[in-house]
Amino acid sequence: IFFIYTVFMAQVKTQTEIAYLTEACRLADNIFSQTLTYIKKTYKNKQTLSEIEVRDYIVALIKKQKLRPSFPPIVTSGKNAGNDIHPSATNQKLEGFVIIDLGVRYRGYCSDMTRTVYVGKAKKTDMQLYKKIYDAQIRAVGASKSGVLCSTIDTQTRINLGIYAKYFIHTLGHGVGRKIHEAPILYERHTKPILKKGMVVTIEPGIYIPNKLGIRIEDTLVVTPTKPIILTKSPKKLVVIN
Repeated sequence: IFFIYTVFMAQVKTQTEIAYLTEACRLADNIFSQTLTYIKKTYKNKQTLSEIEVRDYIVALIKKQKLRPSFPPIVTSGKNAGNDIHPSATNQKLEGFVIIDLGVRYRGYCSDMTRTVYVGKAKKTDMQLYKKIYDAQIRAVGASKSGVLCSTIDTQTRINLGIYAKYFIHTLGHGVGRKIHEAPILYERHTKPILKKGMVVTIEPGIYIPNKLGIRIEDTLVVTPTKPIILTKSPKKLVVIN
């Protein structure tokens, strides 16, 4: 009984814990904003960047602010982004959809966010595909209320992705706290977990088309009985850089 109680309490965060998680997310947003500015300025000057260069820039920003990463930052683009959900950065130049996944720790608590931008000339089909994931993510965030089965939100997101659901190869989200991955897991095969007020979870639908592209959008949020409190505030509308 004690074990079950402590596990539950670890999932439902105190106001102090939520305050720490909120600050961790604010710091992550700031690092993403600086990184996006860095990429834009580089391409405006007719120069290019590799995945490793952007990854190293993020790492340097985290160190400069005397922070610790929640996990090694992920920067992947083009075909690479479609072949692995947690790839290592390479010397490949940024092209097409670029996934940037990062987080930092504040007083021991983690943040987790992902944004996808586009480097190059985006076609109409690219914009439409991004909007498909964007709309699914927005709807999943809105559905994340206390009393709702985690599996239900995941299943509905896959329905919303339609023909692209087969490329959604990971869970919809997970709890966040002192560890970057905590219970509950939002996945259609985990039929028992229910969202509760005070839980802090990620919502991160994505698609990964092998040898073609990857797109993921992720927010960290606090569950409430009504509208969730979104802690990661970086804009989600597609940014095109060329």
